[in-house]
Amino acid sequence: MYQLLFFTKDFRKVGFMYFYELHLHTAETSRCARSPAQDMVKEYADRGFSGIVVTDHFINGNSYAGEKNTWEEKMDAYLLGYQAAKKAGDAIGLDVFFGIEYTHMGGNGEDYLLLGLKPEHLYAELKDCDKWSIEYLCDVVHNLGGIVIRAHPYRVAGYIARPGIERPGLQIDAVEVFNAGNREDAFNLQAMEMAMREHKPWTAGSDTHHVSTVATAYVGFEHKPKDYAELCEFIRNGKAFTVYRPKIET
Repeated sequence: MYQLLFFTKDFRKVGFMYFYELHLHTAETSRCARSPAQDMVKEYADRGFSGIVVTDHFINGNSYAGEKNTWEEKMDAYLLGYQAAKKAGDAIGLDVFFGIEYTHMGGNGEDYLLLGLKPEHLYAELKDCDKWSIEYLCDVVHNLGGIVIRAHPYRVAGYIARPGIERPGLQIDAVEVFNAGNREDAFNLQAMEMAMREHKPWTAGSDTHHVSTVATAYVGFEHKPKDYAELCEFIRNGKAFTVYRPKIET
């Protein structure tokens, strides 16, 4: 499995690569986010990134969309952040892809990043997915050509019953071993150990909710993915370089 880890205070020192943010929230959709999508997009473009994946909290998480009535109304509201980011990205040449941060509230409460999906899947193939088992969700996402990443598996939070719960046999595609939103670096080390035990590829994400925390953990590729599907394939095949900017004591 081809992976290499960089620790750096400045992503420009890593060398020539194509950088992508895989874990990002917008104020339009996620209750806990503070910066609008347009501002997030500008920050990443200014820093030389090739693209971002918008992974707002789904309706079973900390999302404004859960307040709506019908499924269609909820999905319309859920897509507001992504749509604003896509419009801003198209205007300045930054690739913006659609993703989901899914909270398994029917079980333990742990989080998963769903990548490689299309917004229209929400209205058909993924309808009522907030009520599904995590096993069934993984099957459907894979059938749609997407991938499932276990997000910050050792995070301690009130909504997560058992941080670090392991699900042997669950068909995930990668583990987020560096999440810049974790309060303790020990959580990231434990996630790395989980990924190695389960022989899963690594990813990293800023888990950014505000422009002040963009580009603090992300992935890089030696070759620019030709599209979203190839980006997911690179991750699935362990070709993502993980980049993490640790907290520096001053």
